[in-house]
Amino acid sequence: MGYDLERFVGYVNEGLLCCVCRDVLEDPLQAPCEHAFCSSCIHGWLVHHNTCPEDRLPLDITHLRPLFRYMRNDLARLQVRCVFRPQGCEVICALESVHRHEQQCDYALLNCSNAGCPVQVSRRSLEAHLCVCEYSSRVCSSGCGYTVLNTEEAQHNCVSELRAELDMLRAELDCKVEEVRHEMESRLDSQRRHMVQKESLLRSEVDELKGQLSRVMSDVRILLGAERARRQELERAELEKAELLELLKKEGLRPATPSEAAPPPAEVQRKLSPRSLALDCIKRKNREVTVI
Repeated sequence: MGYDLERFVGYVNEGLLCCVCRDVLEDPLQAPCEHAFCSSCIHGWLVHHNTCPEDRLPLDITHLRPLFRYMRNDLARLQVRCVFRPQGCEVICALESVHRHEQQCDYALLNCSNAGCPVQVSRRSLEAHLCVCEYSSRVCSSGCGYTVLNTEEAQHNCVSELRAELDMLRAELDCKVEEVRHEMESRLDSQRRHMVQKESLLRSEVDELKGQLSRVMSDVRILLGAERARRQELERAELEKAELLELLKKEGLRPATPSEAAPPPAEVQRKLSPRSLALDCIKRKNREVTVI
């Protein structure tokens, strides 16, 4: 939509009017047929049509181009009243500077800055309105730290407000404690299950080690028994050796050397007496013990 024609002071050329809304051009664009339109007007028109709204010639959005420079200059020099004239602004300025003025105009309507207040007041009256606005608030003068509305200041009770806040904080704390308790219980249950599994695994390993130890002890006992039997055999052999040596001493003989221990010929053996044969057996026995 363009600028309302009634806002302008003096004559406005027909060529500076939008062919769609018939108001003064705002953000203008031009068709190849040299008809001018407001940017929003022609874009809305081309959504449903593909012709120029003035002469019905084919028109596409890609055919649009900026307005001629001389037309832009004429448009910028037009004198227009401030949009806030109904609020009391009497300023008349060039169209090219009207937006800058309206952003700073003292009669511009502004929303009240207090939350919840629906009132719109002029910029020049905003400060006075804030002083009496029923939605304005301030910090409690009693020192409780609460921000209260002007309309609620008479009913404000610091003790009850603080008690309510304390109850709310206590409820939040209880909720937090309960959450932490549940979380800790969950963690403890998880750790307990893990420890039970680990204990079971350790028990099985201990049982296996006990079995291995039992087998090792059995093998050790067998080896000790074999060692004991071997020692007993050695002791018996030593006793027999000692007895034979004692017997040889009694007979007055000495242990035979290997050369002397050779058996005599068969004819000599036949001539030996039984006593000689007994001594010869004793000598051989002694030699065997010595070798052992």
